[in-house]
Amino acid sequence: MKRLFSFPLILAVLFAACGGNGGGGTTGPTNGTGGGPGSSATGSRSEHARQPRAGGNFLDVASFPTDAIVSGACPDCIPAVTDPDFVSAGDAGAGYLRDNDIVMGIVINGEARAYPHNIGWHHEIINDTAGDESVIVTLCPLTGTGMVFNGVAADGERIHVGVSGLLFNNNLIMYDRRDRQSLYPQMIYKAVLGPRQSEELELLPVTECTWEYWKRIHPDTRVIDGNGTRYNINQYTQYPYINPSQGGDYRTANAYILFPNMDTATSALFGAKDLAMGVRFGEMVKAYPFQAMRREDVINDTIVEGPRQHPILVVFYRDAQLAVPFSREITVNGQATTLTFEKVNSTVSAYPFMVKDNETGTTWNLKGEGVDGTHEGRQLTQLPSHNGFWFAWGTFWQNIGIH
Repeated sequence: MKRLFSFPLILAVLFAACGGNGGGGTTGPTNGTGGGPGSSATGSRSEHARQPRAGGNFLDVASFPTDAIVSGACPDCIPAVTDPDFVSAGDAGAGYLRDNDIVMGIVINGEARAYPHNIGWHHEIINDTAGDESVIVTLCPLTGTGMVFNGVAADGERIHVGVSGLLFNNNLIMYDRRDRQSLYPQMIYKAVLGPRQSEELELLPVTECTWEYWKRIHPDTRVIDGNGTRYNINQYTQYPYINPSQGGDYRTANAYILFPNMDTATSALFGAKDLAMGVRFGEMVKAYPFQAMRREDVINDTIVEGPRQHPILVVFYRDAQLAVPFSREITVNGQATTLTFEKVNSTVSAYPFMVKDNETGTTWNLKGEGVDGTHEGRQLTQLPSHNGFWFAWGTFWQNIGIH
């Protein structure tokens, strides 16, 4: 294992930040003081259910523990992909995918695209343009975090990022190709070093689910062409993190952690590799562990961020590994209404269940589309979110709320 200073492009920045010897950084996150009532939810099945609080994170770049950054590879040794080719779901170029493989799906300006974990295992970053909008699709295999960011800066410049080879708490650190120095740990998506220090990327909504289910709800989807990227298409059928001496498959072996990690009381609440979907409002983060939700679940929740309340809906379908949050607020003719949802039977085979709001009686599908009633044809707002292994959630957000 190499330490921080193996990355020559940012050597001067790192020495300035760390006093030249890699030491002096704190070894834990900023402490929280509590944020008052953090959330309320229906139907929690977890003995660890709790409200989120501020603090307990690594958002303060001045105290970021740079001495805990390690190098797992050289810069760009894991090659990011830029503007890959896409094919239809039935094309031979999609033949590397099995129905139970996981994809990150987005729909921008009506264009549905799937970014398989299979590609992310080997590339970790895809700089792309979808629906004429630039996006950055990222997967850290070591923390199980698939996250999509806006690829356009405030000044209109396209943002390109690459794989630095550096890790913090096993999480991917991206570097900004505009200056080749600014570093963003994926899970906080904030530059902790470099000319853009303190700048934050914009997290976008993503739907993570099985390839079979994504095709079912988006039959017109396009997917990355396995014949058009760097490696032979067969490589994308092979998960690279298998070690029998460590328990086998990294995704399920709780003791199999590749690099040093800051164990916390929060990260010990669930199995290290238990999956959870999380949403964030400022410093307030709420996790929805898959094991704490029913096989088919509808959750009405409210997350409090200071004086603001964020009413959200979470729909969960275990068979498809689907957990998606929406805002429960809908505005029509300038009038905002907060809706409350319940599970109802589905009349469409693509959806195992649907939801109905109690206020207007509108029925909505699992994509947040109004399909019958007052709001037929309207769309609920999908919220930015991502999935991740529990050890990562509990390390990066120690005051995280838990459903």
